[in-house]
Amino acid sequence: MKRLLITIYAFCSFLTFFSQSRPTPEQLGSIYYAYPAPAEAPAPAPEGYEPFYISHYGRHGSRWMTDDVRYVAMVSLFDSLYRYNQLTALGQDVRLRLHRVWDDARGRSGNITPLGERQHHDIAVRMYRNFPQVFHDSAVVDARSSTSLRCAMSMSYFTDGLKEQNPSLRITRRAYGEYMNYIAYTSPEGEAFSSEQAAWRKDFHAFERRMIRPARLMKSLFLHAENFSEKQSADVMTSLYWIAADMQNVDLCGQVSFYDLFQYDELRDFWRTVNARMYVCNAAAPLNGGVMPRCASNLLNDIVVKADAAISGGNTDADLRFGHDTHLIRLLALMQMEGCANQEADIDKFHLAWQDYKVSPMGANLQLVFYRASGKDVLVRFLLNEHEAKLPIPSVEGSFYRWEDVKRFWQQVAPAQGGDVK
Repeated sequence: MKRLLITIYAFCSFLTFFSQSRPTPEQLGSIYYAYPAPAEAPAPAPEGYEPFYISHYGRHGSRWMTDDVRYVAMVSLFDSLYRYNQLTALGQDVRLRLHRVWDDARGRSGNITPLGERQHHDIAVRMYRNFPQVFHDSAVVDARSSTSLRCAMSMSYFTDGLKEQNPSLRITRRAYGEYMNYIAYTSPEGEAFSSEQAAWRKDFHAFERRMIRPARLMKSLFLHAENFSEKQSADVMTSLYWIAADMQNVDLCGQVSFYDLFQYDELRDFWRTVNARMYVCNAAAPLNGGVMPRCASNLLNDIVVKADAAISGGNTDADLRFGHDTHLIRLLALMQMEGCANQEADIDKFHLAWQDYKVSPMGANLQLVFYRASGKDVLVRFLLNEHEAKLPIPSVEGSFYRWEDVKRFWQQVAPAQGGDVK
C-alpha cells in the first residue's frame, strides 16, 4: 500500500509540472537559478500548537562561477579572433560583454556574491519573524557549515540576520572538517558511480550530443564557424550557457545579459542535459539504484538524532547546517520529499519528472519546524525554499505531520535505499 501511495504521489507531481507554463530563461539556468523569495508567510499551525525547535539545511547563496576557467577561455577566444577580424558584429558585442563580466568576476570565482549575502540574511529574518517563539531571549542556535568558504560566509550572513532580530541569541558558528561526514558526504560507491568513467556516461554523452546544438550560435558569433570542431563548438556553447546562467547571481544582473544569444529551444535542451546529470548523480533516478540518495543517510540521521534530543529537553533551539546543492538534493530524495523523489527511467522524460531549479536554486533551504501542545503529539512541518512541502504519508493537517509517523516512514524507506535512520 505504501509503495502505491508513493507511486500515485510521484505521478501527481509529474502532472503538476506538465501542466505548468514553460520555465523562464533564468530557471533554465539550472542550479544557477537565483533564489526566488516567497511572497507569503507559511500557514498557521493547528490550534494550540506552537513552534519550539527548527532543524535546517541550507545551500550557500548566489555565487560567481566556481573557477576562472570559463571566463578566461571565452575572453581569450574572443580577443584572439577579434585581432584577426573573425568576429561578427554580434561577436564583437559579446566580446565587450565578456570583458565586463570578467572584470567583475576576477579574483572572486567560487565566492558568494552580494546577492548571496542578502539571500541568507533575508531568509534568516523571515525565519525569525515566522517562528519568533523558537528564537526567544537567550535561545541557543547551533550553526555548522561545510568547510567551503562560500558556505561558511552564508552561515555568517544568516546568523547575523538572526542576531539583528534578537541580539541575546546564543549562537555558535563552526566550519570544522569533522562535520563534512554528514554535511557534505559522498560515499565511495557514490564517487565511483558519478565519475566520468562510469558506464552510464556513454549513453548520457550521446544524449548530450543530441541535445546540444551549437551550429546556429557559432555562426552568429564567428565569421568562419566551420573551422571549429564539433567538440570545440560544444565547449563554446557550454561556457556561454554557464556565463549566461550566472549573470542573475551577480550585481551586473540587469546590465549585462547573454540570453539574447540563445533561441529558447536551444536553452531548454541544453538545460535538459544539465538537469539529467544532476538527476542521475544526486536524486532518485532509477539508474543510480539509490546509491546517491544513500549518501545523505548520515545527514538524515543527524537531523533525526538532534530533533529527538530537542524534543527530550535538550538546550538547542535551532540546528542550522550550511552546505551544497548536491547534498540537499540527495537528502530530499532520501526523505521522499514532494517533487524531489520522482523516478523516471527514460532520459528524454527526466525533465518532466524532476527539475533541478525547483529543488535547489542558489540559497535553497529545507526547514523542519517542530510544534508542541500540552498533552499532544509533537508535530513537524516541512518548508522547502520556504514553501510548504509534503511527504507521501497521512498528515494531521495540511503539511503538519506527527514526528513519530515521519520517523517510522523514514525507517521504512531509508533502509530500502541502504540508509540508517535511528
